[in-house]
Amino acid sequence: MTDELDLLRAADPVSATEGPWRDRPLDARAERGLHQLLYTSRRRARRRVVLWAEAAAVALAAVLVLTLPDLAATSATAAPRALHPRAGSAAVPLAEVAERARAAARDGEPGLREGSHVRTWSLPAETGPRAEPPARTARPPHTPAGLRAYLTDAYDPGAGRRSGPLTADQLLDVLPRLLDTWTLGARESAALARVLADTEGLRPAGAITDRLGRPGQAYVHKSRAGLSGRSGDDALRRMLILDPGTGAVLGLEVMFTKAQPRIEARAGDVKTYSAWRRD
Repeated sequence: MTDELDLLRAADPVSATEGPWRDRPLDARAERGLHQLLYTSRRRARRRVVLWAEAAAVALAAVLVLTLPDLAATSATAAPRALHPRAGSAAVPLAEVAERARAAARDGEPGLREGSHVRTWSLPAETGPRAEPPARTARPPHTPAGLRAYLTDAYDPGAGRRSGPLTADQLLDVLPRLLDTWTLGARESAALARVLADTEGLRPAGAITDRLGRPGQAYVHKSRAGLSGRSGDDALRRMLILDPGTGAVLGLEVMFTKAQPRIEARAGDVKTYSAWRRD
C-alpha cells in the first residue's frame, strides 16, 4: 500500500529546491515579519490569559455574594449569632443529667486538671470601676456540697455571712472563673451537675450543637429584675450547654433580651460566650 505521505509530497506544487519558494535563509524583510508575527501573537495570548483570570475572579466573587450574603456583615462586625436549641428536640432534665454524670464518674476518670482550653468572645462595652476578683487557685472539691461552698466563696468571699445559696444568675456568673482555671474531671463534673440541678431557674430547652460542633443539651435562665443585684441583668438570657452523658460543661452563652442603646446592642445580640474543651 502506497504511503499517504508520499502521495502528498508528490502532489506538492511548490519545489523545495527550485523557484522563488525554494528553501533558503530569510532576508531582512522576512526576519522582521516573522519577529512581528511572533511578538504580536504572544502579547495577545498573554492578554487573553489576563482577561480570563480577571473574568474568573469576577465570577468567583459573584458566586460568593450570591451564596454567602452575610459574609461582608460577619467579617465587619465579627459578632456571632445567638445559638438556639433545635425545635422539637427532647429536653433532658438536669436531675437526669446529674444521675448520668454520677454513674459515669464511678471510676474517677478522667481526672481533674489545672488549666483549661477555652474559646471566648464578648461584646465590647464601656469599662467601669467594678472588677472581678482574681480566679481562685485552690483545688475544687468533687462533692456537691463542697463544690457549692467553693463556688459561693469564689463569688462572695466570706460566704458564711450569706443567708442562702447562690442564685442561678450568681452561679452562672462565677462558673467561667472555675472553668477557665480548671479542666474538671468526671467527679467534679458530676458534682457540678448536681449543684446545677438543685439550683432553681435553669429550664431544659432541648438538644443543641455548640460553637465547637459538639452535641449537647441546653439549659436556659432569663434574669429577673433585682435577682442578682446588678443593674441591667434583667435584660439577659443565659444558656448553659452540657454533655448530657457526663454532665461536662461545653459552653455558656449570654444574650441580650432587650435593646441596649448605650452600647448599640439589639435584643437577640450575643453579649458573651465561652466554649470549653478538654483537649
